[in-house]
Amino acid sequence: MTATASLHPTPDTQGRSRLWNVFWLQGVIPSNILWAVALWALANQRTTLVLAVFAVLLLYTGWIIPAVWRAAPTARTPNLGVAARGLTVAWGLNTVLVIFFLTLQLVAQ
Repeated sequence: MTATASLHPTPDTQGRSRLWNVFWLQGVIPSNILWAVALWALANQRTTLVLAVFAVLLLYTGWIIPAVWRAAPTARTPNLGVAARGLTVAWGLNTVLVIFFLTLQLVAQ
């Protein structure tokens, strides 16, 4: 199967969630809320809460990347599916790196 063919909905994709729902409602909004809580906890020196939110963010990242990947073929425009996949993978890498370096900073304190 080619990359383009995998982005076009087929009859067997009927049970999949729509991309906009997975990307925005299950991806962007919850991740921003989690990061807001993490930043608040960092600003208020709540180390235990920071580490707990980081753990949730890492688990969440491991869940959302495949969820967006599976929902990408439901996009009305195939390029939107490609963009959603790329943005989500980039967000996931960014999340892992930021958590890694912030955790190093917390350990060094």
